[in-house]
Amino acid sequence: METACFENYPWWMVLICNTLSLAIYAIGIFLMAGLGIVWAVLYAAYCLWMEWRVLSGSCRSCYYYGKRCAFGKGRLCALIFAKQEAQGFSTKPISWLDIVPDFMVTLIPLGVGIATLIRRFSWLVLALVIALAALGSVCTGLVRGQLACKYCRQRELGCPAERLFSKKQPT
Repeated sequence: METACFENYPWWMVLICNTLSLAIYAIGIFLMAGLGIVWAVLYAAYCLWMEWRVLSGSCRSCYYYGKRCAFGKGRLCALIFAKQEAQGFSTKPISWLDIVPDFMVTLIPLGVGIATLIRRFSWLVLALVIALAALGSVCTGLVRGQLACKYCRQRELGCPAERLFSKKQPT
């Protein structure tokens, strides 16, 4: 049975998707601040760069350009960047190496949090490390699998990330 796709995602889905990302960023900034304010600022800059990378590299060619996607980036992208032709986007080759920077948003502060726990134990840091691990893995998988990607028109048209995660080859 086919799942219907959204032309514009409902606001509540956009809110959930963005709350998840912001929670990961906030916990990451807090854990990085344990190393010093400079590290927290550098991590925050990295998060901003990652968002810019998605907007400029993927959102410009996405079906949801100028529309409300699950992450609300389609409309934002239309305010910042000119649309790119979608031709070739759906068959764009992507590998696990291409998405390593995305995983680093969670893995860097997770590593710092674990190192902090080894150096000097803190219940707060332990709770944040557990929360970050859960948000970055289980919650992200649920949000993408059950909310974002499940109803995405671009997935049906051809999405490099969906192809990578489902191990489909370009057609």
